[in-house]
Amino acid sequence: MLEEIINQTILFIVSFGANLMASVSGGGAGFVQFPVLILLGLPFSAALGTHKVAVVFLGIGALSKAKKTFSFDRQVVYAMLIGCLAVTCGSLFIIRVNSAKAEVVLGLITVLSGIYTLVKKQFGDVKAGGERSVLRLLVGYVLLFLVGLFSGSLSSGAGLFATLTLVSVFRLDLKKAIMHTMVFVATLWNAVGAFTIGAVATIHWQWVPTMITASFLGAYLGTFLLQTLPVKTVRVILSLVAMCSGMLLIYTGCVGMQH
Repeated sequence: MLEEIINQTILFIVSFGANLMASVSGGGAGFVQFPVLILLGLPFSAALGTHKVAVVFLGIGALSKAKKTFSFDRQVVYAMLIGCLAVTCGSLFIIRVNSAKAEVVLGLITVLSGIYTLVKKQFGDVKAGGERSVLRLLVGYVLLFLVGLFSGSLSSGAGLFATLTLVSVFRLDLKKAIMHTMVFVATLWNAVGAFTIGAVATIHWQWVPTMITASFLGAYLGTFLLQTLPVKTVRVILSLVAMCSGMLLIYTGCVGMQH
């Protein structure tokens, strides 16, 4: 009984902090939340499914705070809906393979992405907007489909990469890109992934209520901060989260390859 109380307390604190940062930076909750589930004793597939169920409420918490000011981009919505198919494919694939090598590669890309966003001073600025050519839209759709595969198959990285794609390819300003990520990647894609994994693996439902509460509250507060912070500060937070998350992913991948 005491051990379970300790576990639930740890989960609440970790989930709250992870989702608070994720809602400000556009992703990264899984880099912290998922490894903790593994450390607390869950097998990979159960930890992945449990994490995805809880993170759905990251998007719900963010939208509940920003629903009066947030507007959807129609072309991005179409791309995100197509990505649901990729999420399903990725979820069915990962439960049958060792993801350690993929995590190392993804970690390296994440670190480089963090450096890029930090160095590129105009990244996510409202002035970065412009017309989208057919080629640019096709590239964006393909990239978001690949991000969907990551979302379904790996615990981390999808939110950050979706945000980067929405800013770099779809030319959304950074704050609007983050909100699209919270709504579609955190909520819709994770719901699809959780349903898929739950159909073929086990979800640790005893911990879900605590994680849901922490995710919702963390996202609500984080979205408040996102609305009040200047874009430059949000960009720095995004960069730091990406670099730290990437290094953690490389570490966990290397550890996984040793076993």
